[in-house]
Amino acid sequence: MTAPRYPSPADRSDADDVEQRACPKCDAQPGSPCRLRGGAVASAYHTRCFTMVPRLKKALRVPTPADRGPGRPWRPGTPPPAPIDPDLPSADIRIGYARCSTLGQELDSQLDALSKHGIPRDKIFREKISTRVRVRPRFEEALRTAQEVKAHVPHCRVIFTVYEMKRLGRDAAELTALADHLTPHGLGVGGHDVGDASW
Repeated sequence: MTAPRYPSPADRSDADDVEQRACPKCDAQPGSPCRLRGGAVASAYHTRCFTMVPRLKKALRVPTPADRGPGRPWRPGTPPPAPIDPDLPSADIRIGYARCSTLGQELDSQLDALSKHGIPRDKIFREKISTRVRVRPRFEEALRTAQEVKAHVPHCRVIFTVYEMKRLGRDAAELTALADHLTPHGLGVGGHDVGDASW
């Protein structure tokens, strides 16, 4: 079974994760796509570059997105985040997510538990959908929000919080895939049934 990739919104892609590191083949620096000898943007990332991303290790090819301008002279895009000042005050910011599988089930117990973690009920992303459904709109929106919050306050710990870990995935493989996706973004997962984890 192929591990799913979470999430898949347009504003966060495989390319963003690959570009967090310098390419050992063409020396493209973090925040830049791989380049050809003449300086044009390559149509795909070099293997030695994308295999440094754990979830892409077995991929055969990772194409360069159109917004990077494959085939054209390279132009600087969004610079990588600046190093975090260790003296900045920090705090935990929680993004809540509640899910049940069927319309007949209730979410109140999950919402109550998340509220005890300081997340207002009206700020909790919620949906009634099975984990077997590959695209869960509110789940992906919650992850996108967590990434946006982290980008605005990189010195704070952003914790994606659920009542139970099974609300995120059906098995350990799916949870591991999610953790692999969150790790490069400095995001953690926390829940009522486990201690907070930050990678």
